[in-house]
Amino acid sequence: MKSLIVYQGRYGATQQYAEWLHQKLALSLLTATACGEEQLKDTELVVMGSSVYIGKLEISNWVKQHSATLRGKKLVLFVVSGTPKDQTEKLRQYVRSSLPDFIAEKCDVYYLDGRLVYNKLLRKDRFMLRMGALFAGKVNGHKMLAGYDGVKEENLADLYQHLEEMLYQHAL
Repeated sequence: MKSLIVYQGRYGATQQYAEWLHQKLALSLLTATACGEEQLKDTELVVMGSSVYIGKLEISNWVKQHSATLRGKKLVLFVVSGTPKDQTEKLRQYVRSSLPDFIAEKCDVYYLDGRLVYNKLLRKDRFMLRMGALFAGKVNGHKMLAGYDGVKEENLADLYQHLEEMLYQHAL
């Protein structure tokens, strides 16, 4: 089965997950900006990776641009964010608000822990984060500014298994 990983992120966490998937499963790997109709036309399985920026999937414009082509494909989406996994409704909302309904409903979705390194953020992103921290209150605001790094290869275990099963089933 011709398969492809397409990703779009901002600060490297999504890219890291995409590269681990590429290395483990030997799937082709492209950034969303490098992937067009030509690369998608004969692909049966598209694994999409996206970070979340201000409540929206970074890859959303690419998905909308290629939605007609994606309609007939098997789709898997991994979403990288700092939102805790127990906030399932918020995580689902990122997908629902960023993708066309027929794509969001068709995707097998996996939520992965992200990374925030305050000093590596662009100035405008640091400003927006500080503003968000003010509205979040003292405790939650402090957590937002403290940064975190949850990017670990073991976070991909369920996704690895799912993709290996899909690839195996097709090989039969």
